[in-house]
Amino acid sequence: MRSRRINGLVTKAKRLLPTGAPFDNSLNFISAWNKLEYRPNLVKPRSLNELILASKRRFRGDMDLARRLTDKVEFKEWLRETPEWNELVVPTVGVYGSLDEVRDLVFPRDTILKPTHLSGRAILFGEARVLDDGELAKVERWLESDYYRTSREPNYKGLRRRLICEPLLRDESGNVPMDFKFFIIEGRPLVVQVDLGRFENHTRQFYSLEWRLLDFTLRYPRNPVPLERPAQLSAALDTASALAQDFSLCRVDLYLLPEGVIKAGEITFFPGGGTELSSPASADFELGRLARDLAGH
Repeated sequence: MRSRRINGLVTKAKRLLPTGAPFDNSLNFISAWNKLEYRPNLVKPRSLNELILASKRRFRGDMDLARRLTDKVEFKEWLRETPEWNELVVPTVGVYGSLDEVRDLVFPRDTILKPTHLSGRAILFGEARVLDDGELAKVERWLESDYYRTSREPNYKGLRRRLICEPLLRDESGNVPMDFKFFIIEGRPLVVQVDLGRFENHTRQFYSLEWRLLDFTLRYPRNPVPLERPAQLSAALDTASALAQDFSLCRVDLYLLPEGVIKAGEITFFPGGGTELSSPASADFELGRLARDLAGH
């Protein structure tokens, strides 16, 4: 009850208090302390969450570039600037800057609509159709939302508010593909996160770089059934490392598709906001130790 009450107060404070580093850092610290149930040490980070929070406080990298890559349209443009990364780009059906542009638009079958400036929002189209009233209201909220203010993640500051429609990717069984998320520290892979059933029964797994199922999870329930090692795992590890080369800590999200195809989803600079509970709790600190070792600290 205490945790929920404090979380509500922090959420309200984020909406009301001014933006900028002093307020952002204070609110992020209080929110993390409440959610993680331990006092984060940002001077000498020990856990993975502390490392993420410390990066949020003092970003080591080009923040202008991070902001560009956070925008889902600009991320694709950045990929296209490097010829060998062109094949990673998910095609675009359309980009829209207002509610009026999509109000009567018939979205093609097997597409997905997402805001370019937010995280984790999507509408799926299993058949060609227009948005219903509830979806139009949702899209309107997306376009009114300032994710920087509510998350206090600096890479979202000043992003253009747009919508992007893309083809809905499919796996070998014709289902929405799993998300493969590669945590990268100083250009080197740390661990692989796999999200299953993202739009239904969301579960999560973590694998070593040798594809050994690890005995912990973050936030979502752990799926205990090991997956077959992806054929393109080595190529995906190399790709994730290459995309992350300009940043000291980030997560590169890829789709590993049939026939060895790899597509890039996004680069996440503060995974989980640095507030995702691990189960067991010791995993947060073990990942932090491994990350520090990888970085040579």
